[in-house]
Amino acid sequence: MTQPRDVLYASKLFQEWLTALKERALLATHNQCQAMFHGVLLCMRGHMTTEQVLAFADALPPLPRWIFFERWRPAEPTAVTSAEHFLHEVVAALALHHIPPDTIVSDVFAVLAERSEPLAAKTMRAQLPAPLRPLWP
Repeated sequence: MTQPRDVLYASKLFQEWLTALKERALLATHNQCQAMFHGVLLCMRGHMTTEQVLAFADALPPLPRWIFFERWRPAEPTAVTSAEHFLHEVVAALALHHIPPDTIVSDVFAVLAERSEPLAAKTMRAQLPAPLRPLWP
């Protein structure tokens, strides 16, 4: 049995996503990009139901899926009051690493939307908490 393409090329694909985020968000290194990507995904996960987390993860390729599931324990989601509040949450989570640009959430969403298969991108957007959907391109 052959390996699925997304598994075989998982590292290369993720590096391409980090490069796209680096260019879009005007970040300096892939380390920053990985931290930003990680921060947005994990903050977002805390605002999703178990069903939403699983559906969103199913639409991700292997490495981003692993990041999204890292140390996850199903729990009741906390409400997202606004996209601005969510951005402040992401900035606070990343403050020890780097201060992200104000566009980091929409930048990560843009990379997810642009680099994913169309059906996967549609599935991911559908799982977002309602206040975050306008940030998805």
